Amino acid sequence: CRRTMTIFAPALGMIWKAVEAYGLDPLELFREAGIDPSMRADITARVSQRQADELLFLASQKSNDDAFVFNIAMNLMPSFMGALGLAWVTSATLRKAFERLQRYGRMVSEELKMEMAEQDGELRVRFPSHASEFRDPALRELHRATNFVQLCRLAYGPGFRPTLIRFIQARPSNCSACYDFFQCELEFSAEATDVLLPVSLADEPLAGFNPQLVQNLDRMVVEYLARVDRDDIVSRTRAEILDQLPSGTASLESVASALNMSTRTLIRKLAEEQESFKNLLATIRRELGEKYVLDKALSLTEISFLLGFSETSSFSRAYKNWTGQSPRAHRASM
Repeated sequence: CRRTMTIFAPALGMIWKAVEAYGLDPLELFREAGIDPSMRADITARVSQRQADELLFLASQKSNDDAFVFNIAMNLMPSFMGALGLAWVTSATLRKAFERLQRYGRMVSEELKMEMAEQDGELRVRFPSHASEFRDPALRELHRATNFVQLCRLAYGPGFRPTLIRFIQARPSNCSACYDFFQCELEFSAEATDVLLPVSLADEPLAGFNPQLVQNLDRMVVEYLARVDRDDIVSRTRAEILDQLPSGTASLESVASALNMSTRTLIRKLAEEQESFKNLLATIRRELGEKYVLDKALSLTEISFLLGFSETSSFSRAYKNWTGQSPRAHRASM
């Protein structure tokens, strides 16, 4: 049978706050949608996508306001997305934040997927359509786009403006609220939901970047996913690698043993997800290495230790392979 899609229950907090601002009773709306109101404060709780979609639809209908969806976004707080939301606003750049959403978005919503592509100096973020799964596909598409742009503004600042946003939905009868919120060119009846922004904007350093904090938050996200879905072998393996790296023992054998399976079973399970232990280890080391080098409070020797390298020279060679320059030269250029 098909697995029920779920979302992170505290993410419904933005709808709760928006409903209150309209003088409506959020308790009544949550119960009408079949959701226990207390779940929005439970970081271990998840709500079915169907229930969350029903709540969004009911709240929008009862507000009697075409602009209600924009008010939901204005009530968005990073903590409503748990550790992932906090990691987003402490990312080094918007591109890094997007990569987090791409990799860990299922923590917030299992239907939240995105793709990125670059062309002619523009970075395109695309959200695949799930129109058949929603009560009001146009409302849901707009809800996702407004939340994404608002998250960008929380990380970058109120001056964030995309170049263009494309919507699958037809042009709404009253489009002024859309232009007021997005402050960019809009295209409707498109083939996909796209947000375009200059590559230079995506790679601009963010003032809120905190390498140590974002690393701890990333670890929390990975551990959360590993707990929530015991069948998610990639998240479970990532979590174990993160735990073992500083000790220098993050090997295929040690990670398989910690996961209570043979190396052959771990290799097979990762292969079923088009992944390998070697690639995961290399990817994690690179992600952490790039963050740690930006933190001048850490010496290169300390970084080598944290990444599980036996010698600083080994880390320096690896870093040069990743970025084209040594970690010392990178720091000197900062």
